[in-house]
Formats: sequence, C-alpha cells, structure tokens
Amino acid sequence: MSSSSASKTEDPTPRRLRDSARKGQTFKAKDLVISCMGLCAIVFLVFAVSLVEVMEVYRRIIAAGFEDDAQRYSALLLKLGLFCVLPLFLVCVLSSALPALLQSGFALATEALKLNLGALNPINGFKKLFSLRTVKDSVKAVLYLGSFGVALWMVWQSERQLLFAQLFAQPLDLFPAWGRMLLTLLLSFLACALLIILLDALCEYWLYIKDLKMDLHSVRREHKEQDGDPHIKQKRRDLHIELLSEQVRSDIRGSRVIIANPTHIAIGIYFRPDISFIPLVSVIETNQRALAVRTYAREVGVPVVSDIRLARRIFKTHQRYSFIKLQEIEDVLRLLIWLEQVEQA
Repeated sequence: MSSSSASKTEDPTPRRLRDSARKGQTFKAKDLVISCMGLCAIVFLVFAVSLVEVMEVYRRIIAAGFEDDAQRYSALLLKLGLFCVLPLFLVCVLSSALPALLQSGFALATEALKLNLGALNPINGFKKLFSLRTVKDSVKAVLYLGSFGVALWMVWQSERQLLFAQLFAQPLDLFPAWGRMLLTLLLSFLACALLIILLDALCEYWLYIKDLKMDLHSVRREHKEQDGDPHIKQKRRDLHIELLSEQVRSDIRGSRVIIANPTHIAIGIYFRPDISFIPLVSVIETNQRALAVRTYAREVGVPVVSDIRLARRIFKTHQRYSFIKLQEIEDVLRLLIWLEQVEQA
C-alpha cells in the first residue's frame, strides 16, 4: 500500500461526498438494482402481458389462407409488439432508476459527462485487475453460480410434473406454465442469493467510502475553507467588540436576555425583581452593532433569543433605558419565565 493511500484515514466530509456525486462517483449496489429490475419485469410479464392477441393475428392469417395484405399485417404486428414492449420497458426503467436514485440520495451527476482520457490508460486497467473489487466480483460470480444451481434443483423438484405435463397441454396453456416456472426460478434464485446481494451491497459501500477517504490535512483545509480561518474569525469578533463602548458592554453583561431580529436588531432586557417588577430596555442596537451585541453576549454568557416580531415592536416603540410598555410586557415576561424554566431544567 502506498504512503499516500495509507495516510488517508479520515472519513469523507459531506462536501467531498457532494463533489464526488456531481462527478458520478456515488454508492451503487448494481446487483441490488438488477435484482429489483428482474423481479419487477418477470412479475409484469407473468401477470400483465398476454400473447392472445398476437396469436389471434396469426389465426386470422391462417384462416384467410395467407392471402391477407402484407403491409396491414406488418403494421398490426408492430402495433401489438409496441403495446407489449413499451410497458415492459417502462417497468424496467422505473424499477431500476428508483433504487439507483435512492442509493445516490437523488444526487445529479452534472460533471459525469466530461471526457475522461484517464480511462483509456492501460496502466489503470491493469491495476484494476488486482483490485479488491475484482477479487470481490470473482468470489461473487462463483457464489452466484452455485446459487443458480441450487435454484435449478429446487425448481426441478417442485415443477417437474408441470414441465412434463406440457406435452399434453393446449397452446393457450403453455404461456402461463412457462411464466409460472420462470417466476419460480427467479424467486428461488433470489432466495438463494439474497445474502450474497446484501453482502455485495455492504462491500460496495465499504469500497465507495474507502475510495473517498481523506487525509487529516485535507479535512482540516476543507473545514477552514468552509467555516473560515479561526484567526480571521477571532479578528472579526474583536472588531465587533470594538464597535461597542464600555457602557454598552456593561449593559450587555447586566442584561437578563438579548432579543434579536437575527441580523438587524438587538434588544437587551434588564430585569431584577428585587429592584423593579417591570423589565427595562438596557440595549438597543442595529445592523453591525447588533451583530456585535450578539457576539459579545454569547462570550459573556448572556442568553440570545431570536424573536423577530417582538424585537421589531420594542425597537419601534421604546427608547434605551425605558421600561417595557403594557403592550409588550406580557410577551417579555412570558419570554423571561420560559428562559428561567429552561435554565432550571
């Protein structure tokens, strides 16, 4: 194992999973998709498709002494064939697309259609011959072959009387008999191979995550790009605090709660029942200073509660260092009581 692959020990981040999905690299349990498609197709053929109309066309041709119009005959057969094939095609598409979309999380591979010249490199193809996926597929093929042999033996034990009874059956009875044996064979094979299909899906998921593993440096760099450099964030917090005077910072520390309209308004509520039973507006700030109030309040441990309507009402109807008016006092007291209950829980 190379040193670069050995250093990739971290699970892929959500961003890496999204980027790989756009390139078409998603989790794909192909055997599970093929099993769903095969089961749905066989069930549709057995229970929804009838060849009686096709046989009726041939019966009329024979009854007419093979003198029917060839063009009309061909058009009729083409129409009947489309009526039989198109629904089956639709069932196959839906039964294969839905499991595949569920596995990929409905991610669209927007970059998967780009030309990849690396796929033509014979060295890459040679490496794949000795990959874990190749070993897995080889073992899986042997297990599938054994499962199919067991399924054939089970069908022979249960349906051999029906198989020999076809010698004396009417033509219209042959298609239901074939459909029954085909469905029995498929269900027997799926029952024998179910564990193999599930183990293959688990192995595919493990290989998918293994291919997307990241080294610790890449994870840290991605977090820094996504969340921002911690040093820059600290400088932003310092700049926010510099926007506030010492008096405002003192009022924030003495406030019971900061009511915020998330980014534009910050209202500080001072409430000490031993001094006054009516809450007081201790801070009113807007825009960047409001963000600075929220940042500083979190640093000093003052609760910050987002209530857009209440913050706007107090901002429009109150001044700094004024008591809460009767119109808003009920909502403010309810907020303070809720905050007290949360802290005591």
